[in-house]
Amino acid sequence: MNRRRFFIPLFLCAVLFLFWTVFPAYAGVLEDIKSKGQLVVSTDANYAPQSFLNDKGQLDGFDIDVSKEVAKRLGVKIKFVTPDWDLIVAGKWAARWDLSIGSMTITGARAKVVDFSSPYYYTPAQFGVHKKNTTIKKLDDFSGKTVGLGSGTTYETYMDPDQTLSIGGEKIIYQVKGAKSRIYSTDMEAVQDLALGDGVRSDGVLTSGFVIQEAIKKGVPIKPVGAPVYYEPLCAASDRARPGSAAFAKKVGELFEAMHKDGTLTKLSIKWFGLDITKKIK
Repeated sequence: MNRRRFFIPLFLCAVLFLFWTVFPAYAGVLEDIKSKGQLVVSTDANYAPQSFLNDKGQLDGFDIDVSKEVAKRLGVKIKFVTPDWDLIVAGKWAARWDLSIGSMTITGARAKVVDFSSPYYYTPAQFGVHKKNTTIKKLDDFSGKTVGLGSGTTYETYMDPDQTLSIGGEKIIYQVKGAKSRIYSTDMEAVQDLALGDGVRSDGVLTSGFVIQEAIKKGVPIKPVGAPVYYEPLCAASDRARPGSAAFAKKVGELFEAMHKDGTLTKLSIKWFGLDITKKIK
């Protein structure tokens, strides 16, 4: 036996073992998560009832519970981070977090930088105004008005006359034209500014219908206007710039499918929204 020839593959195996141990991210995001025993999820700390800080200062809500269930089924611990939304949808996370479970809608632009799971629930996009407003009674009345909305959201694209919003391959027909946008870091900041008074900083908001409902429950002087302008399929997302991203997104989608089938998502939906919004809305 040529001992020198036998030594070379053993040496290469040792190098590869060391490489995969010290730099597990190169093996794929899922392998990295399992090797660390921890899933890092990015979400929003001010997006009730999906995600928010409760009275104990802890993250709580539908997205938080869904995230915990994903970590449980992966057999790892969970850690949450709350970067700005525009950083999340921009991709190239540099492994600062592994997964976004923050009610992200599939769009063509986002699909270029992140890989999506299958949807875990659906939500309506809804316009709202201050409770004391008497001039905006239908969607056409928003023409010339200022509408508050979150940065990097589908709502921002919807309000931009130079862009076309397409969700799941379907082009959204704009029912509100000629309105101006006021951009905020989060949807709730837009809602909170509207609460200061009718027309004080904005004339209305565009956000999730469930965000408006939650705000009303908490006494915020806001009311919906018109029917939802579109419905959004909400998904988890992983960073396409990271090795193994597509496979990881597929794995999370498989976990969501299992959670759909065993009733877990329905149970969590009823807990936080009072109804089951985990099925596709036509």
